[in-house]
Amino acid sequence: MRLALLGADAESLELVRWAVSAGGHGLVAAYDFGRLGPEVAAIAPRARLDDHWESLVLGTQADGVIVARAAAGLTHATGIADDERRADQLRKLAQAGVPMLVVHPACEAIVGFEIEMIRRDSGGAIVPHAAGSQHPGLLRLAELISGGADSPLGPVEQIVLEREQADRGRDAVLTQFARDASLLRQLVGTIQSVNATGPAPAPGRDPMGPKLKTLASLANLSVYVSGDKGLTARWSIGPALARESARLTAIGSLGKAVLHMPGGNDWSLEIVGEERTQESFGSYGEAEATLSRLTDAAAKTHIDETTWLDACRDQEAAEAIDRSLARGRTIELFGEQHTEEASFKGVMAMGGCLMLMAALGVLFVATVVEGLRLPLRDWAVWRYWPIYLLVPIAVFLLLQVLQVVVKKENAGAELRQLVGGNDERAK
Repeated sequence: MRLALLGADAESLELVRWAVSAGGHGLVAAYDFGRLGPEVAAIAPRARLDDHWESLVLGTQADGVIVARAAAGLTHATGIADDERRADQLRKLAQAGVPMLVVHPACEAIVGFEIEMIRRDSGGAIVPHAAGSQHPGLLRLAELISGGADSPLGPVEQIVLEREQADRGRDAVLTQFARDASLLRQLVGTIQSVNATGPAPAPGRDPMGPKLKTLASLANLSVYVSGDKGLTARWSIGPALARESARLTAIGSLGKAVLHMPGGNDWSLEIVGEERTQESFGSYGEAEATLSRLTDAAAKTHIDETTWLDACRDQEAAEAIDRSLARGRTIELFGEQHTEEASFKGVMAMGGCLMLMAALGVLFVATVVEGLRLPLRDWAVWRYWPIYLLVPIAVFLLLQVLQVVVKKENAGAELRQLVGGNDERAK
C-alpha cells in the first residue's frame, strides 16, 4: 500500500516506521513535516518531501494518508493558522474520498462533525488513532464490566482512570483527556455529560457572571463523565513522579480490576476478588492493528461508519471541560446526528424567524406611516412597500423546494448506481 504522511509527530512516525520496515507498505510522499524532515527521510529515503500537499486530493499518488497531530508551523509563510490549514486539508481529502488514518484529536469537534458529513457523502473512510483504544487489556476489562452479576467483579459501581503526566499544560491535558475519552467510551458508552473540577474559584465569584479573561489551570484536573450504558467514570491527572503512566480501575460489589498502563504497550490486568489473579498482555502490536484497519478501509472490505464520529464526540467532551469549570455545573452532551438535512432545516428555521421579525417590523412602520399620514407615504418608493414585504417571503418559500430537489437528485444517483451494479453482477 502506498502511503503519504501529512504532518509529523512521534506517533505518526512510529506508524510510518512500522509500515515501511515490517508492514510491507511504502511511504511515497510527506508534507508539512516541519523540523522532523530528517527523521522522515531516514525512514523512507525515496519519499517525496515538499509542502504542496494538494496533489493528494487527486488520489493517484497514494492509496492512503496518515495525518499527524503536529502543526506544520507555516503560519508566517502562508498567512493561515495551522489549525485552519489542517481543517482545510481534512475537508478536501474527505471530499475526494481519500482513505485517512488520523492521529486523534486532529481538529475541533465542530470541524470534525462537518468532515463527517462530507465523508458520508463522498463514501470515504477515516480511521482515528488513539493510543490504547483497541488494546487487548482494555477489551478484557470492558468484558469484565459488561458481565454484570456474572462477572468476578459483580455489578460495577465505580470506574476511575488516574493519569500521571509530566506536561500538564492546558493543551497537553485537553489532548490527553480527548484520547482517554476514547478508552472510557469502551467502558461507559458514548459520553453524555461532563462535570469538571479544578482550582477553587475566587471567593464570591458568580458562575453565571462574565467570563474570566484567563482560563483556569488544568494541572490537577478531575472530570466525571457518564455514558449511555448507565455507568459513570472519574478521570484525573497528576504529576509523573517517576515515569508517565496511567491506572484504570473498575470497582464492583464483589471485587475490583486494575489495568496498569505504563508508557509502552506492555499492560497488565490485576483482578482482586475471591482470588487474586494477574493477566499480562505482552507487547501489543498497535501499529500493525491500526494500519490493518486503514488497509481494510482503503480496500473497502470493512469500513466502520462510526469510528470518526465517536472520535469527534470524544473531542466534544474535552471541549466541554472549560465550560463546566466556568459555570460550575454539569454540561450535557446530546450527541445529535449531524446531517446536511438537519443543518438545512436549522438554517431555514433561523431564516424563517428573521423573516417573520422583519415582516412584523415592516407592517409596524407601514401602519404608523399610513395611520399618521406622514410625508413618507407620498414618496414613489414607499408606494410599493407591499411588494417589498411579499418578495422576500416568496423567495424564502421557494428555497424550501431545494431540499426536495436535492433529495430527488441523490435518489436518482443511488438508483443509477444500484442498476449499474446489478448489470455488472448479471454479466
